Amino acid sequence: MWWRHIKPRFALLYILVAVALVAISILGHARLISQINHTFGGFFWAIDTDGQVVVVSTPPQLPPFDVSAGSVMSIDHIVRVQLKDRHGLTHSFTGSDALNDAYQLARPGETITYGIQQSNNQIAYIQRPAVTFTWDMWWQSYGITLIAGLSWLLVGFFLLLSAREWVGAVEGITLLPPAMLFLLYSHWGNVQSAYPADSVFQLLWVPAFALLGAAFIHLSLTYRPEVLNKAHRPSLIQDGLPYLPLIALLAFEWFSYALKGNVPTRINLTASLGYAVFGGVLSFIIGIASLLRVSRRRAGAGISSRVRRRLGDLLTLWIGGVGLGFCLGILPILLTGRTLLPLEIFDMLAAVYPLLLLYAIRSLRMIDRLQASLEQREQALQEREQALHEQQQTAEELRQTAENLRQSNRELEQATSLLLHADAHLRSILSQRIHDQPKQQALRIRSLLGHWQHKLKVEAERDPEGKVFVPPIIDALGKVRKISEELEGDLRGLQLLVEDAYQRRSLGLKLHLEKLIREDLPALHPESPLKIQSDLWALDALGSDLEKTEEGAKLAEAISYTVTQALLNVYNHAGANYATVRAVRNNGFLDVYINDDGRGFDTKNISPEKTSLFKAQLKAREAGGALGITSSPRPGAQHGTTVQLRVRVPQTKRSFRTSPLPESTVQSPGA
Repeated sequence: MWWRHIKPRFALLYILVAVALVAISILGHARLISQINHTFGGFFWAIDTDGQVVVVSTPPQLPPFDVSAGSVMSIDHIVRVQLKDRHGLTHSFTGSDALNDAYQLARPGETITYGIQQSNNQIAYIQRPAVTFTWDMWWQSYGITLIAGLSWLLVGFFLLLSAREWVGAVEGITLLPPAMLFLLYSHWGNVQSAYPADSVFQLLWVPAFALLGAAFIHLSLTYRPEVLNKAHRPSLIQDGLPYLPLIALLAFEWFSYALKGNVPTRINLTASLGYAVFGGVLSFIIGIASLLRVSRRRAGAGISSRVRRRLGDLLTLWIGGVGLGFCLGILPILLTGRTLLPLEIFDMLAAVYPLLLLYAIRSLRMIDRLQASLEQREQALQEREQALHEQQQTAEELRQTAENLRQSNRELEQATSLLLHADAHLRSILSQRIHDQPKQQALRIRSLLGHWQHKLKVEAERDPEGKVFVPPIIDALGKVRKISEELEGDLRGLQLLVEDAYQRRSLGLKLHLEKLIREDLPALHPESPLKIQSDLWALDALGSDLEKTEEGAKLAEAISYTVTQALLNVYNHAGANYATVRAVRNNGFLDVYINDDGRGFDTKNISPEKTSLFKAQLKAREAGGALGITSSPRPGAQHGTTVQLRVRVPQTKRSFRTSPLPESTVQSPGA
């Protein structure tokens, strides 16, 4: 991600450097092209910073000039020039302007004698006819070099632009030094007019050799297994150390140029070419060591096969290119002052090599991406298999958890069923005991009190003398009887609160509910204006022996408890004037509706203290049914509450079906 953000800046900087190099190169070529069709001696020459005239190269169209160019081993200077013109006159010239003066007078075909001061300070004389500088000579000597420089420049930019990581950027950046050498070569050499070594030659072209050696080291350090094995960012040691010696070289050049106006050519060339040779040798050693590491399985155990293959191809390509360039170019120039191959052939190979390099690197990048995609796919398949295995384990754990939950649910349902059964049993016992003991005792007390009250009254009427003073006793007995009646009413209300299971079993479900609606609840709430209308004919199909089975007992318990608690809530809380209780049989289901026109309430905010609803839901679920409540608060037009109980009942031969049911919020148990 960091490289994606910084790559446009690198590309822009590369473009600026490339434009500057091309502009400087064009200036040099314009100077050379301006000499076309002018007379020159058949070789390119230059004036070094010491003012000496040295030989640069010879056009391939002409015979070689038997004078070596400047090198570490030897350097020959042209110190004297003699021209014999077509009139037979001899002209002698000396100094740095000798060639310039001679060529101004010479005509093509005239013989020119050159005095060459050799390394042993002896002067040798060589004759060579003057010729005309042509376009073909420029092309063979400098034009192909320009094409080679542009080739290296464009390939480097394309590699930098298409790089997806820092390694690809290094591959593009390290092509700049060769491009500099080829492009700026136009500033090294004259045709007719004298042109001293300028600042481009001294401060750019000569240091480009040292920059090339640093690029050799930089690229070989980048092509190490531990670097390619993982993505990395630029580092000072790997990406900056190869260029640190150039600081000393540049400091020497700029210091000399600032003080003397020039840099000693021989020292400058020797230092720059020497670092180029050092860089080539060191990069060759590092590359061979990296090749040995990736070729041995044990040494490359921590390196992926993709990186080993990529390194093997890249290092072979790089070492081959460095070796050829070093042996055919740098080393011969350092030793003899000329390349091993003819200059035009070397330039043509140099122009073609970056294209081959581009094709090879792009192919390797594509193969590398393909290999990476295959490895990612294989890894994804492995991760998928692992995920499937983990998913299977998770599914097994979920099945086990579900089984445990089902077991816990069964245990909870069993415990709930036992609690509901115990609740119904206790309420039945309590109802029976209230009926058999306190209620019967209150009834007996009331009967006895009524009997003795009547007897005392009769006796008092028969006694003419009035000796029996019974009015206070009669009043006391009346009060006790009234208290007994109130106690009996309270016990009847208490019996309703615990749901009169004793009465339900005695009378049957339908008669019990009808008595509850018609007598018990109105007697418990004599002040209430509520009128209840019931329609319970569908309960006749359940039979009188309903509670003799466990399922029937649960069904009767759910219906009776729901109706009782719903009507008690209507009396106590709804403030209703009218209510209906309706039972509807529809094939295998029995729906019981309790509707009222009361004030209604919010079904989402039921107080947790209201346990009767929750208990009714448990009983409905225990019976295999469901309980639902809809309510619309006042002042809505349809205010009131509807409680619906739906339970499944056994099929009978008779099919019961009523008119369309009102809308329900409860789904059937089998839905």
